[in-house]
Amino acid sequence: MKTNVCFFTTPINENTSNFKGHTDLLFGYIQDAFVKNKLTFDLLKVDLDTDQRQIEQKIHDGLEKADLVITDLSSHDPNSYYELGYAKALKKQVIQIQNKHREPLSFDLGHPSVLYDTTTDEGIKQFQKDIVEAVKSPITSETPLSFYADNDVELSGRIDDQGIVEP
Repeated sequence: MKTNVCFFTTPINENTSNFKGHTDLLFGYIQDAFVKNKLTFDLLKVDLDTDQRQIEQKIHDGLEKADLVITDLSSHDPNSYYELGYAKALKKQVIQIQNKHREPLSFDLGHPSVLYDTTTDEGIKQFQKDIVEAVKSPITSETPLSFYADNDVELSGRIDDQGIVEP
């Protein structure tokens, strides 16, 4: 029986930010929510103890293997944006999360994000509820989940240095 894989992308170098230890807490909240709600996913994330030369390959492997990607964009970390872009290019189901107390994301990234507040027990419970809702019923859920269909983009011609050339 195939087990679903959920890859959690976060800033790798938390030691230089205000997020030291924060992603471990989020990962724990997600694990708890998945276990309590019997969501059958293997949860993966890349840790700092990984050989630095292998981190990029482990990230690529994790994203390629994943059925679902949860990415925390709260720190506005360029690596997190890269991982989000890679996941979307692979047409993975993606749940974007962001701490509601942080600076908002740009318009093209911010509108599909689940905002969370982990400073209160109520905020943590709401975060867990939103994640579970997005995973269980992504199409009908009010919680944003990105989907990419094969025909979202229509090719109308090729582009060269003179502009669009009809096919």
